[in-house]
Amino acid sequence: MKKISIGIFLLAGSIFASAQLQNSGFEKTENNYPSDWSHKVLDPYEMKYDSEVKHSGNGSLQIFGKQDHVNELQTFSQKVKIPGKGLRKVEIGAFIKSANIQGNISLWAQVWDGKNTMVDFGNSFSQNRKIVQNEDWKKYTLEFILNDQADYFVLGGFLKGSGKIWFDDFSVTEIPFSDKEASKTALKYINQFKNIVKKNSIFKDKIDWSSLDNNLQKLSGGMVTEEDTAPAIQHIIKMLRAAGDNHSFVDNKQYAEEKKSTKSSPIEPEYKLLDQKIGYIMVPAFSSLNKEVGNAFAEKIQGMIKKLDSENTLKGWIVDLRSNTGGNMYPMITGLGPLTGEGALGYFTKDGKSKSAWKYKDGSMYSVSVSKPYTLHDQNPKIAVLIGPMTASSGEATTISFIGKKNVKTFGQPSAGLTSANQGYELSDGRTLYLAVSYEMDRTGKEYKEGIQPDIMITTSEDKNADAVLQKATEWIME
Repeated sequence: MKKISIGIFLLAGSIFASAQLQNSGFEKTENNYPSDWSHKVLDPYEMKYDSEVKHSGNGSLQIFGKQDHVNELQTFSQKVKIPGKGLRKVEIGAFIKSANIQGNISLWAQVWDGKNTMVDFGNSFSQNRKIVQNEDWKKYTLEFILNDQADYFVLGGFLKGSGKIWFDDFSVTEIPFSDKEASKTALKYINQFKNIVKKNSIFKDKIDWSSLDNNLQKLSGGMVTEEDTAPAIQHIIKMLRAAGDNHSFVDNKQYAEEKKSTKSSPIEPEYKLLDQKIGYIMVPAFSSLNKEVGNAFAEKIQGMIKKLDSENTLKGWIVDLRSNTGGNMYPMITGLGPLTGEGALGYFTKDGKSKSAWKYKDGSMYSVSVSKPYTLHDQNPKIAVLIGPMTASSGEATTISFIGKKNVKTFGQPSAGLTSANQGYELSDGRTLYLAVSYEMDRTGKEYKEGIQPDIMITTSEDKNADAVLQKATEWIME
């Protein structure tokens, strides 16, 4: 009886695939290109139906890249409706062959809801299912856990670089959850992760924990090791996303260890003198958690400020945070301490009432410090802070550290909207969960939950050689 039920389920999965995916084997063509698949051929690529090379049937889809080191991806895709209800595990598969590849190749898929909002994404790299290059036909897969929110896939493949790659026999198949009990090791790890979120997340009250527990019970079936728990952990993260948390994430063990080491090589801050009267400082993202590396980064920024201020008579400052995607806020803000001033620069808050300040004083902030903190000649200069959609997370906290200070204005476009503070929780396998545990508030008490709106909104100039944001900030300082 058990064998019969499994056979029926696999047959249902087969119907799932064939009823939704069109021209899965690239048999139908139009103008030498497989029909039902969207594409736009980019230079330096060629893409066509190939009747000479195939896994099965009459032919396959071939992509040919003519040169290495290109920025563009040559992709193709198809929109596939997702039927069914409830929690489901769905596998996207394709047979792939490649030759003379210099670059990257991948399967990819997006999951969209009924409101045309992308709710999930994965590719061969993000799911750690990398495609072996320059080998004969082999099946590769992606796996997604779907709920009722999922409405359709957009799926396909890509080549970035040179060489030839062939795709054939795509499939979309529902995979049954295992009915075996999870091991104690797997359950302990899942519960550790879930309980951290349940206790500390600022979005915990927006999650249906009873429903989540039922889903985790289904997902965990057959899991043995901590590594096996990845789908369950991803499901918890997905529930956080659905609750409004776009900031929490998990670092793997290697990356978590690299952040703590002295080996990291942060992007360098930049400085220059504008119009002989304005000090310009660009502060990039900074991810290291190593105290020595953090102190050096802060020292470097303060050294730049000191050089500009001591060698020139300045009318004001421009702090450019438009490329600052976040990381560790403390070295950034400590470095900018001469400009932010001392005292409480902002606050962490869970409820908008109780709050905890982040402070800069005597060249120190939290565990970061500079040996000889610098003090500006002019204690109250004009400061223009430049922000945009890439200003995120700690980049936004750095921005908030200026807001409310006299003679400060923000210029540009709205920030990314990751104005929550993440706390790190080390997991038993060496990975680290960075969980959003509080919102951020400026020195005046204004709370930020949806990013920062600039004081002076400036649309991007169509002239790539013109920096409209920088120009407007300069004009304000020179008034």
